[in-house]
Amino acid sequence: MSVTQKILKVGDGPTTGKEKVGGIWKGRSIGSIPCGAVTMIRSLQQQGADREDIIAFIKKAKTKNYSPKILDVCKNFNNTNFKPTLPDDAPIAVVLFAGGGGIEAGMVEAGIRPVIAVEFDPTKPELSRAIALTHHCNFSEYGCRVVQLTVQEVAQSGFIGFPRYPDYLHASPVCANFSLAHTAKAGKGIESADDLTAAASVAEAIRQLQPRVFTLENVPR
Repeated sequence: MSVTQKILKVGDGPTTGKEKVGGIWKGRSIGSIPCGAVTMIRSLQQQGADREDIIAFIKKAKTKNYSPKILDVCKNFNNTNFKPTLPDDAPIAVVLFAGGGGIEAGMVEAGIRPVIAVEFDPTKPELSRAIALTHHCNFSEYGCRVVQLTVQEVAQSGFIGFPRYPDYLHASPVCANFSLAHTAKAGKGIESADDLTAAASVAEAIRQLQPRVFTLENVPR
């Protein structure tokens, strides 16, 4: 049974999926649900939210529009002429598990200069190198250096060449073992040795670099 069916099966009305509104039978279907809203809907159900509240959330999710400003961030990175210009004294950031630079795109829009990005996945080396090259193309003009080592390797080296006391330190550890879209969906969402050493390495980065602000991003699990 789909999430929509679970929500709409409660209440009066015939089994044809209709309800009486103002003396007239009307269809109860609310159509498709945005994929990004499914996890929140399940959470609302687990918390015992009313059917009306859940439907209201779905309708709001279906009408949500992202601002042109957010959409322009990605589009502008295709044209160097539209990239933000940062002052020499802009706050600096170090990014762990950097990927192609999604976080950094937001940083430079906010006036923050990424100076070092760590990106390497030994399980997919060729893909990871291509991702690192994408990062270099996007952010080298800001003076950002891409380190193609694992975060664990960088931590073992003592973060040589990294700035101490950066304004920002951000980490986006690998989520495959926890994502509902992958192994966790099949009930296999458990921490691996790599997950644990990655977490320890992030903690070591905080201890050694001592950033003014630290943020971490991952999936809900």
